[in-house]
Amino acid sequence: MSTNIQQAIIDLKEEIGSYAKTSFTKRKVPDDFMNSGLVKIISGVRRSGKSTLVHLSLRGKAYAYVNFDDERLFNLNSSDLTDVEENLYMVYGDFDFLFLDEIQNIDGWGLFVNRLARKNIDLFLSGSNSKLLSTEISSHLTGRFVDFELFPFSFKEFLDYRGFDFHAKFLPTEKIGQLKKYFDDYLIMGGFPEISKGENPKRYAASLFHSIINRDILLRYNIKHQSTFKDISLFLVNNYSREISFNRLKNIFGLGSEHTAKNYVHYLEEAYVIFTLSKFSFKKQESLRYKKSYVIDVSFINALSEDFSQNIGFVYENIVALELLRRKNFENFELFYYKKNIEVDFVIRKNLKIKELIQVSYYIDDPKTYRREVNALLTASNDLNTDKLTVVTKDKESEEIIKGKNISFIPLIKWLIQ
Repeated sequence: MSTNIQQAIIDLKEEIGSYAKTSFTKRKVPDDFMNSGLVKIISGVRRSGKSTLVHLSLRGKAYAYVNFDDERLFNLNSSDLTDVEENLYMVYGDFDFLFLDEIQNIDGWGLFVNRLARKNIDLFLSGSNSKLLSTEISSHLTGRFVDFELFPFSFKEFLDYRGFDFHAKFLPTEKIGQLKKYFDDYLIMGGFPEISKGENPKRYAASLFHSIINRDILLRYNIKHQSTFKDISLFLVNNYSREISFNRLKNIFGLGSEHTAKNYVHYLEEAYVIFTLSKFSFKKQESLRYKKSYVIDVSFINALSEDFSQNIGFVYENIVALELLRRKNFENFELFYYKKNIEVDFVIRKNLKIKELIQVSYYIDDPKTYRREVNALLTASNDLNTDKLTVVTKDKESEEIIKGKNISFIPLIKWLIQ
């Protein structure tokens, strides 16, 4: 076993050289995150750029690296981690920085990381499962870690990758046209870096999706009814930006209990395939019973959904949900949806106060749609005692005072790059 570990570490060391010479799109990370003296934990969906982000932050420094996704290391257990540590020193010599990639593959890894942290090694951890941020690591590293969730490219990062400068206050006509063309591309391609490099969007996204389902969920959790689980995962991808209930999933797929449905959704969330928002309610039980489900990247929707082009309004909402999750990383707010006879897509709460209500409406110019969306915002704003109201649209931009409330209408493209 030790020979395999050492050879794997030697081979992985060769990967470092490729990151030293290649230029990459800069990712947005909280200030001082990478320079923190605490253990740095980065999690997110596979192929979102986590490893690249860490390698780039360590470029120019002498650091050690091991990736537990390597098939020679995949079946290790906690008792083997001492051998890993010994072989790291044999291959690298002394080091002050250590990058442990996909560390969550090893059961009991928390104690190992805690021991390394006590040696004052500057540790970077990354993983494609939210269990990386579980109570286990919190108990072992209480107060000694910082965490960050990385998503696929935002639209601003997508533009940066293409060298498009969107920072100017006023863009000439040709630049506006180019910006709209890039947005159309983003709607299809999504934000996975490999697709941006030229991979076929549908083929790549479908392959990645099924790989995550098979390897990171079915294999990891030893799910017995694999076909049913796959059907549920595709159902949720096809019903993005909609409300779901565990009872409904149980009934549709003939599951034994709501608990099973809840577990299945949780597994998909842990692997960052989907994410859900809770219904805003002052009654906790009601907020737990209903969820709205979104997909981690629009490329999954394009590759696997049966009605992508017909549901562009739901696509817009999914993109807004993703962007709000990114901003949540930096602004530390809570995110919900509101539903009580009427529905508001997003409720932003910070420090127990509702800060903003956001409605997404692709075609707001239709009078019936306009009345529905505006009335929903006004009703919810009175109920939740907030005055910041926003409607994200395809192209309408204005400020309107309606029944004493100021409502901002803003095109999605502008909202994404502001």
